[in-house]
Amino acid sequence: SDLGFNRVVWLGDGLINDHTDGHVDNLARFVAPGRVALPVATMADDPNATIYADAAARARAAGLEVVEVPSPGLISSGNIIEPASYMNFVITNALVVVPTYGAARDAEAVKAIDALFPGREAVGIRAEAVLAGGGGFHCASQQMPDLTLR
Repeated sequence: SDLGFNRVVWLGDGLINDHTDGHVDNLARFVAPGRVALPVATMADDPNATIYADAAARARAAGLEVVEVPSPGLISSGNIIEPASYMNFVITNALVVVPTYGAARDAEAVKAIDALFPGREAVGIRAEAVLAGGGGFHCASQQMPDLTLR
């Protein structure tokens, strides 16, 4: 292909109410060749449980190794379900910065992500303000084009 790859794995729907209309960095992250981290529901009220299970089944069917990271569960603002995800972490030279939400699974998720990146320390940082603006740490760390250079 013109983009340099010969296969695409479609993981299905994005998270409920995802501000990015389902960008994959809120659902799944490649953590090594052929290895993808995906959330797994750990509480009965997790609004994205079906989405996680479907994405994991699709990834496995494509021959990928799935590493499960606990989901934060239901995170809401009033009556609005927020698309909170630990998957929207950012990888730096020394750290992996993981969004946390004051949820029961925060520490467990940071520990699970820490195990995926030997040589880097995973740290959790509260991310409700970033989430309210749309996205997460990975989204916020991406390049912005200089639109004045037209």
